[in-house]
Amino acid sequence: MVYQTEDEILRIVRTFENGTISRSKWRHAEHLTVAFYYAFYHDFETAYVKMRDGIFNLLNSFEVDLSKEMPYHETLTVFWMRTIFDFLESQKEKSLVETANKVLEMCGDKDLPLKYYSRDFLFSDEARKSFVEGDLG
Repeated sequence: MVYQTEDEILRIVRTFENGTISRSKWRHAEHLTVAFYYAFYHDFETAYVKMRDGIFNLLNSFEVDLSKEMPYHETLTVFWMRTIFDFLESQKEKSLVETANKVLEMCGDKDLPLKYYSRDFLFSDEARKSFVEGDLG
């Protein structure tokens, strides 16, 4: 996915925020786009809360029974937000579109967290429920 305009980015953010993006279209790139957008315009805490709360809102709109299924993953949310914020430190003068495309390129591999976490630890109940630091150094 490569963005040409800010409107393309805003469309994804809006459909995320109002819960109208379809479950089949809510993939890794869309997660990154929304996280990046929040990071571009907000401090870490605000961006993180908007992302976390938005994911729960979206799961609600997907009619996920959170008492039976928990697709939300706290450690992955914090990991990607931190990764994006760290990257943005070097991109201060770039446009929204240019930076979004670079974030997608840099973070496109959804297995990136496995450089820092063993699979069993990353997908443990503990890591899903609350943020844990990586166990691989």
